[in-house]
Amino acid sequence: MTGAIAITGATGFLGKRFCRVFAERGWEVRALARDPAGIAGGFLCDLPEHVDPEGLEGADVLLHCAYATRAKRLAEAKRVNEEGTRRLLAAAHAAGVGRTVFLSTTSAHADSESYYGRSKLALEGRFDLALRSGLVLASEGGGLFERLRDTVKRSRFIPVFGGGRQVVQTVHVDDLCAVLLKAIETERTGVLTVAEEKSTTYRELLTAIGDRLGRRPTLVPVPFGPALFALRAFEALRVTLPVTAENLLGLRSLRYSPPGPDLESLEVRIRSTAESLDKLLAAEDARES
Repeated sequence: MTGAIAITGATGFLGKRFCRVFAERGWEVRALARDPAGIAGGFLCDLPEHVDPEGLEGADVLLHCAYATRAKRLAEAKRVNEEGTRRLLAAAHAAGVGRTVFLSTTSAHADSESYYGRSKLALEGRFDLALRSGLVLASEGGGLFERLRDTVKRSRFIPVFGGGRQVVQTVHVDDLCAVLLKAIETERTGVLTVAEEKSTTYRELLTAIGDRLGRRPTLVPVPFGPALFALRAFEALRVTLPVTAENLLGLRSLRYSPPGPDLESLEVRIRSTAESLDKLLAAEDARES
């Protein structure tokens, strides 16, 4: 199955890659973005106010990747993510889009303390298919893994909240793309967890990155309670720090999410964290040498 697919967040870390992968597969890609100038097949999508109906007209699939994570106020995040998604889906239904797919996260679960996890969970049920992705490992694009890698490279000391015991499941970006393609082309529905079956911990992940980069920063345990109190105090004073209270709540809420039989049926093997790091960081070493 191929056809026309409209992808929101088309200039983002994953949206840009998804546009390329689907185009290579033979799909007609409609790239929906806040600034579509210069994008082939680009259409305006600045949620919640502006969605170019031409970007949705005649599309077989809507893949919703756009999500505001840097809004300074909760009300603004809700306006963009929740009201924006409702308006986007209404426009998609009016345009006759056949299927809707949502890029979710393994942070979306009933016990999540973060707005990110709770809101993603609430939005999943509005779509035909939701993909709960683990931490995406990719060498470029500005994702979280890239920031972790750069932190390990440059820092002598790295704080690890709660001792870094949080469960982390990863997925190589190529494996995520392969699952997404197959799930859409075989018209899967429901919720699909896309992450390696065996988890690691946040501390182990930082150590594994450092081992491959020849770096050994000191990991400094920081208790959650005092750190959360301090971050909220700074935010009340409108002091901007690299870590937010929302980040900390998201970290504390991490839970193991079993991939399940639906992922197996797609016949895509999800690489382990070790395999992904070997591939990504070896390629980086080759570029730097």
